[in-house]
Amino acid sequence: MKAMKAVMRHLSPSPQKKKALVAGRGSAAGSDSSSVNLEGAPKYDLCIFGATGFTGRLCAAYVASRHADKVAKFTWAIAGRSQDKLEEVMGSLSCANLPEIVIADSSDFASVHDMCRDTFVILNCAGPFERYGTPVVEACAELGTNYCDITGEVHWVKMMEERYGEMAAKSGALIIPMCGFDSVPSDIGTFMVALHMAEVVGQECASVKVFHHDMRGMMSGGTAHTMLGVFNRPVKDLVALAPALDLYCLNPRGGWRGGDSELFSESHVPWFDLDMMMFTMPCVLTQCNSRVVRKSAGVLSYGSKFRYSEVFAAEWNPYDIGMGIAFWLMPYVMMVAAFFPPFRWFLTNFVLPNPGQGPTPQMIENGRFRVTLVGRTATPA
Repeated sequence: MKAMKAVMRHLSPSPQKKKALVAGRGSAAGSDSSSVNLEGAPKYDLCIFGATGFTGRLCAAYVASRHADKVAKFTWAIAGRSQDKLEEVMGSLSCANLPEIVIADSSDFASVHDMCRDTFVILNCAGPFERYGTPVVEACAELGTNYCDITGEVHWVKMMEERYGEMAAKSGALIIPMCGFDSVPSDIGTFMVALHMAEVVGQECASVKVFHHDMRGMMSGGTAHTMLGVFNRPVKDLVALAPALDLYCLNPRGGWRGGDSELFSESHVPWFDLDMMMFTMPCVLTQCNSRVVRKSAGVLSYGSKFRYSEVFAAEWNPYDIGMGIAFWLMPYVMMVAAFFPPFRWFLTNFVLPNPGQGPTPQMIENGRFRVTLVGRTATPA
């Protein structure tokens, strides 16, 4: 997979670039020697910001079990506003190489700046990102610190790219949002389909359809309340979100636009798909995933008229059909809740999990999802 290796080489900083980033941080921030180790590298290889939240705790536990004691000279930290909560998280980790604690608050830019200056990669788990994420992106873009997060807020990602994209390019920072369930399976899966067609079939990829099915689990409270917050704003602020509805809103202005259109590419009603032989329904994930995939399609040249669609495919059982209906209606339910306070009160108090809450350990252990991708070339292979 030569093309994938080429992309990975391009995105992975070389040791020389890593040293250059450190030098840039030192000169830009006037940092003291405590921000780097004796070998000239940043003090922390990884810092998880928002580690006391539901997803942040899961990320910290994953790093502790899979990497902390297995990667030579690995240094890491967990960051947030509360010393007590961070110590509680650290106490729950099962590894010898425990993280250091960093106190950082998105409302205190100096603390965020110091956290980013001392770190090679920031993993931001503190949402809603429109409310708490902007200072972290700004600091990373300024200092040359690499950044990733788990947001699905397309309007905020677009705003961050317009505001800090040029700054990040100059500093050498890699700013990679939307690295969670939205939008990694869709984006990487589509890339692999297009790569297969280019290298094995020898043709451009004309279209990819993504089907989510066989899903078991539930969303976290933070995700649910972030979705509610997108609509819960004054009408004039809702109008400002309109550019994010463009199918190619994350692509450079005036750049590549494929063959997609709102009418024919976005699924709006239930349908029966002959490829999967299943009933399909509009998927709430499409709004964010499709924009990310189309940006990748433009950057990596999947095809001149490449088209993309994404739906939920219901397996032949009541649970999946119910899940599909829920995925279809969720945006409309959130929209109604935003405009009718009594309904919003009912949802937040009796239906939705609170921020910081999420699936039980048993649900996580038994949770799963399946993504099937169907790609086509312009002409029969």
